[in-house]
Formats: sequence, C-alpha cells, structure tokens
Amino acid sequence: MGAPKKSEGGVERADDRLNIQGTKAPIFYVALAEKILTDQETLHIHALGSCIEAAVGVADRLERNGLAKITKIKTDKGGRNDATAQIVISVTKTKDFAKLYEEQKKERETRAGEHEEQGKKK
Repeated sequence: MGAPKKSEGGVERADDRLNIQGTKAPIFYVALAEKILTDQETLHIHALGSCIEAAVGVADRLERNGLAKITKIKTDKGGRNDATAQIVISVTKTKDFAKLYEEQKKERETRAGEHEEQGKKK
C-alpha cells in the first residue's frame, strides 16, 4: 500500500512526491513544492518525457532560492515496452528553509499588493 494521496490544485500526489505534468505552468509546481516542503524534509519530483525540463527547472529554482538542496537524480527509460524517458529528482530542504520561505512569501505578497494597486490606478 503506497503513501496516501492528496490533491493540490488538481494535481494528485503522495506526501513526499510531486508529479510534474504538462497541464500547469512550472511556477505552479515551484510554489507547490515549497508548500510540500513546509511539512516534509524530502521531496521526490517525478516527470516523464517532455515534462522532464520542467522538473529540472523546479528543482533548480528551489536550490537557487536556498530552500532545498538536490540530493539525488535518477533517470530511466521506462519498462521493457516503454521507451519514455523518466526522471526522479530528490531534494531535501535546507536548515534555513523556514526563514527563507517566510521572507519569500512576504515578498510575493508585497509584489501582489503593488500589482493590485497599479491595476486600480489605471
């Protein structure tokens, strides 16, 4: 029996697993990964085929922002009859995750408020 499934923004996932699909913008997955890492120490980012680039981008963004460290990358070509490329990128949150996450969250809220004010002035 696998880990319990949750649904976030229409994306079904296990507690420590994020499946990247082509249905959402990469920034959505970055935000979702950050949210998952608030409750988990490690996150496994999974992607197939054309979604691999987005998965790499999510992991890279987490690492560049200081929120997580890439700890393992596993690639595969699928099963015997499936030649679809696969990737699993494991990331572990940094010791400064909570502080950085809150700072970045406040920064995003400030930018959103400024954007909203600009919209009202037009």
